[in-house]
Amino acid sequence: MGSEDLEREERKRAIFDGMSKRGQERILKIGYDEWDPFQEPKDPRERIFSSTSLKANALLRDFYIGQGIEEESAVTHKEMFDFCRGLLQGERRALVLYEFCHWLKQKGFQNSPDPL
Repeated sequence: MGSEDLEREERKRAIFDGMSKRGQERILKIGYDEWDPFQEPKDPRERIFSSTSLKANALLRDFYIGQGIEEESAVTHKEMFDFCRGLLQGERRALVLYEFCHWLKQKGFQNSPDPL
């Protein structure tokens, strides 16, 4: 291990030791060796301008036009955007939500107070 590596490890240990017990437990859960307190933050523009995000926005526009509805509120649109982007990226959470919606439709869910 070089002197830079030793210094980096000492700084990492100092950051870890300065954390609350709860924070330390969170780090230990993901693995101390996997944890990198020095990684660069993600660029927020990537979330908006990536090819997946552009495709998700295009799909949402097509949905609004196809359904003949106005764009939903900003909060609802963001949730739909995140869901669509998650599906396009193959995120487990989005896929499970999609399967659940499909299952509800098969069960005859009609968006009424007592659907089932």
